[in-house]
Amino acid sequence: MSPDPTTPIQILAIGAHPDDVEISCGGTLALAARQGVTVGILDLTRGELSTNGTVEERAEEAAEAARILGVAARRNAGLPDGGVDPLDPEHTRSVVRALRALRPAILLTHAPVDRHPDHVETSRLVDRAWYLAGLRQFDPGQGEPHRPEGRYHFASRIGFHPTFVVDVTPAWEEKRRAILAHRTQVGRGEATRPTPLNDPGFLSRIEARARHFGSQIGVLYGEPFRATEPLGFRTLDALLRTARPEPGAFTG
Repeated sequence: MSPDPTTPIQILAIGAHPDDVEISCGGTLALAARQGVTVGILDLTRGELSTNGTVEERAEEAAEAARILGVAARRNAGLPDGGVDPLDPEHTRSVVRALRALRPAILLTHAPVDRHPDHVETSRLVDRAWYLAGLRQFDPGQGEPHRPEGRYHFASRIGFHPTFVVDVTPAWEEKRRAILAHRTQVGRGEATRPTPLNDPGFLSRIEARARHFGSQIGVLYGEPFRATEPLGFRTLDALLRTARPEPGAFTG
């Protein structure tokens, strides 16, 4: 999918593999799309080392998941699965060029502490590319310099104490359907080899995590994010309308 060239992407989520974004922050993207915010996804690899599913199958599933979430543009950087390297100049240039082409205001990506090495290296690579994309003398002639205003980490296997939690209750069904669209990864068949993603309890664990973080702000489902710098408010409107738990919600 290609974005309207006159409409820049407002929120771009970058994941190491074609299903990472849906699992970690799919509800936030679906909610943003519902509210008229233009959102995009950049998958760094094609998931070619996956236990189940071919590259072609995974690409089709990713396109279907993006449609469900209301994503305006989904791209794949074609970096090697299992070999994302933030110190590889070509990997860095690939992400820099994507940032300059899509010109997002907000960037979402993996947290730097995770069990999967590609998630960790993606976090480091995105942080490096985020900075270098704003330098005019870096990779000159390949797009106008652009540095997203904010970048935030989403949680994968290992959680964290969030800076903020997004109420994704209205978009929970879209998130669930987008995850299920990755049939080769979360489905079980006779020829399917077992993985943590197709374990019968996988979706229940995703829901439990969302309920946990949702409970922290007094809503049903929430997705956590962590900022790398302090958040600033130009107006207090957003602060005044922030979701909070009812007093005594946990103590009766």
